Amino acid sequence: MIIALTRFDALGGSFERLPLGLTTPEMAAVMGAMGCRDALSLDGGISGQLLLRDADGAVRSWPGLRSVPLGLIGRAKH
Repeated sequence: MIIALTRFDALGGSFERLPLGLTTPEMAAVMGAMGCRDALSLDGGISGQLLLRDADGAVRSWPGLRSVPLGLIGRAKH
């Protein structure tokens, strides 16, 4: 599984949380270039954020400009 969150950083770190990013066709091209045959695009705009928790519970996060009460949980098939 590949999870991609795009961030615009051409203007430096202070602008990294602005809701600027790739268009849907551009993101489709990126995912295709990474070998994805199927992809899902969730347009977050100013709500675009990501939190990943590994099996040991360690967290890595990329916050957005505002909180959203929504989660998507992925679990490995056994």
